[in-house]
Amino acid sequence: MRNKKRYWFLLIGLLGLLFSLFVACGPTGYKTYTNDQFGYSISHPYSWTVEVSADGTKCLLASPTRRASVMIDVADAMLPRVAANYLIMSISQGTPGKEIALIEDKQMEGTWDWYLSYDYETDYGMFHGEAYFKLTDTNLYKLDTAANVAEYKDYPFSTIISSFKLQ
Repeated sequence: MRNKKRYWFLLIGLLGLLFSLFVACGPTGYKTYTNDQFGYSISHPYSWTVEVSADGTKCLLASPTRRASVMIDVADAMLPRVAANYLIMSISQGTPGKEIALIEDKQMEGTWDWYLSYDYETDYGMFHGEAYFKLTDTNLYKLDTAANVAEYKDYPFSTIISSFKLQ
């Protein structure tokens, strides 16, 4: 009888441990955010948060530590090259006296119309960003990634960007 009780306690303890590990780890994989107002969807790691502006034109996908993000901006249709210039100017104005290094600034063929790659200095260190631009008849979509230069490759930015779909 004593041994049966001991086995039940061990079994209950093991089940409790497995349950706590499952809860601590949380769900894994990706989930999809869909913006019906502007007709797009994008997948992001399950643990990342989604914050959308009141008018729906901005969507921030942020890592749990907020040390990496993807910002989706939807604007009225404009040439992607012009929007890329605006982005570089806004980064310059947001970090006065800090260095900005433009790595790539080019027209693309296929899914994206324009691409920027850049490093910029902030009060928190050097960051790397990549911006992808897509023009439709009515809107310009900009997806802008950001993370510390040393950590950028540790985040699944290419998977997130490649999941962007217009409806």
